[in-house]
Amino acid sequence: MVIAHITQTGNISIPKTWRDELGIEPNSDVLIEKRDGTIVIEPLRKQMLTEAFRSIDDEIKRKNITFSRKEAVNDDLYD
Repeated sequence: MVIAHITQTGNISIPKTWRDELGIEPNSDVLIEKRDGTIVIEPLRKQMLTEAFRSIDDEIKRKNITFSRKEAVNDDLYD
């Protein structure tokens, strides 16, 4: 266990030994999750992204969502 300081902008440093053990490189991405009153940080692996995108792609195909329909939904959500 390590005591860490959170900066005014919310930044926190992960000890180098832990980053090395987990393969977290500078400027890489991590998953941050709030779970049961705690914060869990996990390295973001390429395989995780591939699986997530595949799952999303499968759902889009299953629901027969076309590109134009997806654009319309995005326009409604983000305009």
